[in-house]
Amino acid sequence: MKLKTSSLLIAGALFGAAVLPAQANNEAMMDLLKVLRDQGTITEANYDLLTNAAKADKESTEATKAKVAKVEKDANKVKITTKGKLKFEGEDWSFQPIGRVMWDAIDTDEDSSGADDFQGTELRRARLGFQGKIYDWGYKFEGDFANGDTSIKDANISYDTKLKGMKAGFKLGQSHIGYGLNTKISSKYMTFMDRPLFADSNLSPARESGVVASLAEKDYKWALVTSLTNGTLDGGSTEDNGSTFAARGSFLPYKKDKTHLVQIGAGFLTKGANNDKFSYKQRLVSHKDHKKWLDTNVAEHDGSNAYTLDALGIYGPFHAMAEYNDYTIEAKNAKDVDTTGYAVELGYFITGESIKWKKGYLSGITPKS
Repeated sequence: MKLKTSSLLIAGALFGAAVLPAQANNEAMMDLLKVLRDQGTITEANYDLLTNAAKADKESTEATKAKVAKVEKDANKVKITTKGKLKFEGEDWSFQPIGRVMWDAIDTDEDSSGADDFQGTELRRARLGFQGKIYDWGYKFEGDFANGDTSIKDANISYDTKLKGMKAGFKLGQSHIGYGLNTKISSKYMTFMDRPLFADSNLSPARESGVVASLAEKDYKWALVTSLTNGTLDGGSTEDNGSTFAARGSFLPYKKDKTHLVQIGAGFLTKGANNDKFSYKQRLVSHKDHKKWLDTNVAEHDGSNAYTLDALGIYGPFHAMAEYNDYTIEAKNAKDVDTTGYAVELGYFITGESIKWKKGYLSGITPKS
């Protein structure tokens, strides 16, 4: 049997197209169709039909190649930071493992308390978690395992945006409420081992579950934060029946740069009544002190109100911080209980470093050497 010339051309072109790259494959097919049309082997209508199909195939191939190239490009954009922290960053996302371990060695002298002295160690904090962002959304989760049981510190999602040149955002979940200066400063950046006695307690709560909203000038010359919360997560839920509303504002009457500034702040807190009695107990030095010298209980109350005033100053290697806190419990069957406290801190780095200021709070130091 004899094969027609057109059949041989088609077979040869198809075989060549099969072994050529995609772009050359498509060009060979177009050349073949032109030859077949010119020889009258295929009609003009069939030629148009086949060429349109070939063009569509070419566009599909180019689109696929573009997608593959984008995936490869995005994969190559992943940035891994290992200096001082471990962080993974892409074009629109980030992921960072976080945690801390703080271990205390303690030697107490109970004097006249009647309790035995204590010499030993304590695992004060043992935290592990993660944080990051996806586009404009942030996320954070951190638990503390120091006491043998897991307690949730932070568990929230957040959203940050710009509003007429200002920074705005909110958090949903458990996070710091909008109250206090010493309470909000991270334990990683405290000058001393302990916070003031009123900070991070019922008199100046730290973290609660609810919603927090913030608004600030882009360089934080002034900032406002407010929160509406209902207790702290315990076992995955809150059992506090009293809602807490808190608000805090701060501004900089003087700022030359981040190492020469003065900041003034104030906060207000009001808490509704709940079924639980109010209590405030504090040891004086460490968690291992047997005697709680500060001990206040109110069996029934109609809620409480509090306010705080604070000031912060940084001038080169010198810094100063002061805070006053006033907390009033509205007792039902007795006089209101008013508890006040204040703290003053002074610091100077003899090697010339300056303590960092970030978004209205202290944020550690970076050694020069």
